[in-house]
Amino acid sequence: MALMSSPLSAVLASVPVEALAKDTVQQKSLSAFQSTNQSQAELVASSAGIQAASKLPNDDPIGDGSDQLYSQQLEQRLAKEQASDRDVPSFQSLFGIPLRGADYKPTRQIRCDALRHLKTPSTYRRLDSFFRPEVVLPQAKESDFVNRDYMTGDWGRVRTDLYKAGVDIYACLGFDHLNVLQGNLSATPAVRSAPPNVTDQQNYVQLYGLDFYSELVNKDWEGGQLHFSFAWPESKPIWLFGNALTAIDTQQVHGSFYYDVGTARDSGGTANSVSAYQGFRVFEIWGQQRYGKNRQNFVRVGNIYPWINLNKSMLAAMFNFWTFDEPGSLGTNKNIGRGPIYPTAPLGIQWQHIINDNMEFLAQVGAGYYDPTSGIANRQGLTWFLDQNNGIEGVVQLTFKGGTYSQNKSDFGLPWLVHLGGQFHTGELFSNYLDVNGNPFQLTGLPRRAYNFNGGFYVTAESMLFREKGSYNQGLTAFVKTTQYFHDYANLQRSAYVAGLGYEGLIPGRDTDVFMVGLAALNMTQGAAAWNRLDISCRSTPACNNTGIQYVIEIGYSAKLTTWMFIQPSIQYLVQPFGRTDVGNLTSVTLSLGISF
Repeated sequence: MALMSSPLSAVLASVPVEALAKDTVQQKSLSAFQSTNQSQAELVASSAGIQAASKLPNDDPIGDGSDQLYSQQLEQRLAKEQASDRDVPSFQSLFGIPLRGADYKPTRQIRCDALRHLKTPSTYRRLDSFFRPEVVLPQAKESDFVNRDYMTGDWGRVRTDLYKAGVDIYACLGFDHLNVLQGNLSATPAVRSAPPNVTDQQNYVQLYGLDFYSELVNKDWEGGQLHFSFAWPESKPIWLFGNALTAIDTQQVHGSFYYDVGTARDSGGTANSVSAYQGFRVFEIWGQQRYGKNRQNFVRVGNIYPWINLNKSMLAAMFNFWTFDEPGSLGTNKNIGRGPIYPTAPLGIQWQHIINDNMEFLAQVGAGYYDPTSGIANRQGLTWFLDQNNGIEGVVQLTFKGGTYSQNKSDFGLPWLVHLGGQFHTGELFSNYLDVNGNPFQLTGLPRRAYNFNGGFYVTAESMLFREKGSYNQGLTAFVKTTQYFHDYANLQRSAYVAGLGYEGLIPGRDTDVFMVGLAALNMTQGAAAWNRLDISCRSTPACNNTGIQYVIEIGYSAKLTTWMFIQPSIQYLVQPFGRTDVGNLTSVTLSLGISF
């Protein structure tokens, strides 16, 4: 779900937790207002100049010929200038978006529908992955229960007063429920999952954020921010589908954001159950300083979850099935390497620098195995694993963007972006199939082969393909993405190929709802597929085979009931779960609900 798929805090502020400092937003608003007024003044002056032309001598080109001809030419030119005045490209003239006056105040509503991009400012287009300040929504009246920023309101102006002082408080509650319509639950004990995960498939998550801005310390200090966020996941978990298909201490067919917080979760009540690893935890703690033009650049230090800012696509983040929100991190643990994303933020440093109107650079370097046990040893989110064998993990990304995603004030074309990213990890990693002599370690019992480097790359492209005439948000948006990793006998996943479409405002009268459809293919590494074939789960079934490829189709509809609540029913069709061809395909439905309070 959007709440799973994406463990997004920016969105990315473009990130999960980064809101534009209000002084900066208001300065941008005032600048846009003044710029528009200046342009209008120049047009008025131009028209006045044409009227004064009637007094020019006859050698002026406008004055050649008869008085009647001169009068006709003058009228034609005035008409042309007036038409030009009306047609000056702007968000107002093209899309009817009101100009931002000096009294403009931006909305502070958060994005529970794309959880890892929680703090991306809301705009007139729900699917905006990037934006220009002119399209950020204005703050609604507190008395408007449906459209105000939060369900619980302004607490008698306490929230507003705190925000003006430099303190921002916000929270989300998410809920997912899954039902299997077409199941493949095996009768073989070695394949069938143990209770309670066979039937109980629901997720709850609470996310709390607290931001302190530098004006709280000094009114002259601009662009500083200290961020805290806390997660409280409770999962049964979802996406197990009843069968234990993997051989590597995790049953999930794929991971899910804020929920993948432990492994071996089928014992139900024992130390290995999911309940042993969930509960309230620290998610992110970092400080940052913005700099440069409009303070768009920043340096951030602390416990930082990388995928809040990196590889941003608002549409991809709204899908329920995690595959659509690739990639994850390399530092999952030493036994499985590149695996699902989960709610632990590594200690590191992140740097964003805007190169020009159409390019930006983003990088993060930090601790390698920031939880070598995938959520068990670092349950509270406050443990650092800095041993030299844990190495470091880094991501470097270059983004190209255009249309209304660019910062070019004269570009009002359809928005598009391309992310080019590379990942690396220098920590120790064990083969998932080969022993020290190159034979299957499951058969020989010898120590596994060790690697000292892990890496890969990803490419994501997103574009609005069609926009309804006169509308800023209504239209068709598409994304495609791929991830590619280098090892054949390490990591769970070798590559993924994903594509999705979303139409915002498809149904008349429901202008901000999004209809989505997506298709994805996930390729396991050769080692992961071979390991699965050797596992008791496969060997106990005579017809078992593993192709190493899993396909999924998802269709969903995300409805904004209010600015602070959405509901999203979806259907998923899963072909060859975890590459297995013997257990049958799956059809499931999910119902997701998110509320910001």
